Amino acid sequence: MPSKNLKLMKMMFKPMYLLFFIIISITSCNNEELFEEPILEEPIEETPVTPEDIIDTVNPITAPCDFDLANAEINSTIVINCVMDLEGKTINIPDNVTIVYEGGSIVNGTLNFSSESIISGDLLNSSLTLGGAKPLLKDPTFNFNPKRWGIVEGVVSDAVALRNRDILEGSFELVKSLGVSTFIIDAMDAYFKVDDENFKGYAYTYAINPPSNFTLKMSENTHLRTQPTNFSNYALISVRDVENVVIDGGNLYGERDEHDYSSGGSHEFGMCLTVSGSKDVTIKNMTITDALGDGIIIDNIGHTYDSFYTYTDNLLIQNNKIIRSRRNGISIVEGKNIVIDGNELVDTGITTSKSSGAAPMWAIDIEPVWENGIKYQIVEYVTIKNNIERGSEKGGFINARGWYITYENNTMENTIAIGETVGSIVRNNIFKNPGKNSNVAIAAGMNDPLGYGNERNYDNEVYGNTITGFPKGIELQDPGIDLHHNTMIDCGRGIDLLNTRDSKVRDNTITSTVTGSDGIGNHVTSYINNVDIFNNTINVQRVPIRFYEVNRSAANIGYNISIRDNDLTSTGNHNSNFAKIRGFDFKNNICHNSGIYLIEASSANVLNNTFGNKQIKVSQNCMDITIKDNIGCVTDDTTSTNIITLSNTCN
Repeated sequence: MPSKNLKLMKMMFKPMYLLFFIIISITSCNNEELFEEPILEEPIEETPVTPEDIIDTVNPITAPCDFDLANAEINSTIVINCVMDLEGKTINIPDNVTIVYEGGSIVNGTLNFSSESIISGDLLNSSLTLGGAKPLLKDPTFNFNPKRWGIVEGVVSDAVALRNRDILEGSFELVKSLGVSTFIIDAMDAYFKVDDENFKGYAYTYAINPPSNFTLKMSENTHLRTQPTNFSNYALISVRDVENVVIDGGNLYGERDEHDYSSGGSHEFGMCLTVSGSKDVTIKNMTITDALGDGIIIDNIGHTYDSFYTYTDNLLIQNNKIIRSRRNGISIVEGKNIVIDGNELVDTGITTSKSSGAAPMWAIDIEPVWENGIKYQIVEYVTIKNNIERGSEKGGFINARGWYITYENNTMENTIAIGETVGSIVRNNIFKNPGKNSNVAIAAGMNDPLGYGNERNYDNEVYGNTITGFPKGIELQDPGIDLHHNTMIDCGRGIDLLNTRDSKVRDNTITSTVTGSDGIGNHVTSYINNVDIFNNTINVQRVPIRFYEVNRSAANIGYNISIRDNDLTSTGNHNSNFAKIRGFDFKNNICHNSGIYLIEASSANVLNNTFGNKQIKVSQNCMDITIKDNIGCVTDDTTSTNIITLSNTCN
């Protein structure tokens, strides 16, 4: 039976209702078919590593030692600069003996230590067993030599890849027990089997698991590869229920293009690296490529209602490159106090020649599971900064149900979307549209007909962003968003309002030479209420302000939009346009070479504006409108009623 965690992971990516303007992209069907069968090299057969293999490949010293460790004395120091073959014997080492590496080897036997002894870590290998009292290692930094420990590199059988996994994790455990805090791997290119066809536990059971208080440091020459499999739920490295762990450098590879998808289903839960219920963890300077599911996923142990519930806390993910993850680059479904800084996320969710993407296909996805009124998982206080996103199949960064999330100083090709969130900020990001996937740079808010009191969406802020070349710069939805000091350049529409309440749109700059470009308007909207649009500078080819079909139902009587103190220019000499709308104030605006056109509008005030083309047009059954103290000429087609015009200057 699948675990509750697995069920919840599947729940997590059910179709989302909360961001309707991106719902199609998130829940679109996923073609799991492979376009061609993977071709693998012939696997290397499992062969035992002999003591001679260890000696010959680790160093050139082959001369046998001319002394016997069995003769070691108390309080002595023994230098190993030769080959000490124990011939399968157990050698008892007296108290307080230090054994120092100077290029030699001790192989094929057991050293049975007494108290207070020390041995150089470079002498440890797969054919040497340590018994008795645990010695300390001479240096808390351990250099792992894969050949010395029996790692078989290259394409191998499942049995060899499983042994590789056991050797590496076993080495972590051994040297940690001997006082090592830093484990270094340089040149290694090996496959690791991290699944089990019987699946008698969680994915971490079969992963490579570093212990607490441990630094795993790898180089650009270190390559850890997932053994190809048909299994859909695994992790290559799992940081679970530990603390004070650093993973620094190296290359991790998933197996999305070698995977066997024939069993059907999404096959989306094969991860390169998981962080689960851990504290004080750093993941940095890694390259993670071709994950079956996510490059990195951050989650929990248990759920919020469990006595053993543990969330991930104080996590830093920094300066990593995550490439071609099949589902998401980074998923956060549980955690607090997380920083994602300076990473590059490339081609997330794309279809390759051998595998299709798996929804949602976003570079970074924050999506804790809430269902039926239960918050199974919680994500709070996450900062996502200084990252580069490009080539994502569906979108850049999305936040659904994470609270107090900050996105800042990121360079984006695709959307940042926030919804069902409290206290979140999108600031000082740069968006440049390559013309591939995203129609909008920032999607802020959610369609929330339930209103306040449900603790779902309020006190969010979007500011200081620069957006170039998108069909839409920013989409704004319900409720409680302060959108200010953003710059939109050559967008089809600068700011698009959907169902929106209790928000501010202020101090933004919108410029566009794109033919047919508009400044601020609405799209597929039934209501807008208590929205203040002020101090914006708009210079576009077509209409500076355009609203259509807003607040028409009886439920929206008394709703109002304020548009004031804006500087408006239409290079195509188009008027701002208000059609089939009830409830707005248009006042103190400077319209340099344009006017205003009201069509079937009602319950409005047009006050103290300067219209450069002197046009104030009222037509097609407008009603209950006051037009006062404007510089402009009022024209009325006589179909309108209760139109009050006072003190307007027409010259």
